[in-house]
Amino acid sequence: MPKDTFFNLPEEKRTRVEEAAIDEFASYTYETASVNRIVDGAGIAKGSFYQYFKDKKDLYKHIMNIIIQKKLEYMSPTITNPFEVDVFTLLREMYKSGLSFALSHPKLLEIGNKLLLDPSHDIYKEIMEENKARSDEVFLLILKAAKDRGEIREEIDLEMASYLLTNLNIAVSDYYMKKSEKHEYSKDMMKTIDKFIDFIQYGMTNTKGGD
Repeated sequence: MPKDTFFNLPEEKRTRVEEAAIDEFASYTYETASVNRIVDGAGIAKGSFYQYFKDKKDLYKHIMNIIIQKKLEYMSPTITNPFEVDVFTLLREMYKSGLSFALSHPKLLEIGNKLLLDPSHDIYKEIMEENKARSDEVFLLILKAAKDRGEIREEIDLEMASYLLTNLNIAVSDYYMKKSEKHEYSKDMMKTIDKFIDFIQYGMTNTKGGD
């Protein structure tokens, strides 16, 4: 988390620092990103940077939180009206709006792409681990509503299902990045998402909608 001194800055200056960081992390991997270039881009002294952030990781995680928050705000019309459609349509719309957000914000998308390219990196593991609980909560709310409507089996353990959906979500992103020729998100990802939702809805049974 940024230090209080950062949040106490005028909004214009905070935005300038964040935008400089977004430019840097969109252009370079986390490992090769430079604090020197960020402070130059933001027009602040390097000493000031360390009054605002503990280190580069602290700033990077702040930018990732901004991305996640903006994405959730973008998806909120879908998430906040979960009773209008069935759970599987809702899941698809969530992914569709999330992908639309990413493609509409190319710099933020590029930061995400760079993170996903190296799942063995410690920063990848740390970011994913810290955000799993938030994802579990969202899926749990969706599944509870679906269970109340009778759309999923009564005996399903919703906490376990939410946990599995979170981890499958990460696995689907990893699968798509490995299969993609350019190793980046594109509109074609919806094809992979549709396969994922089909798998969630029908499992591996031989027939759909059977007894």
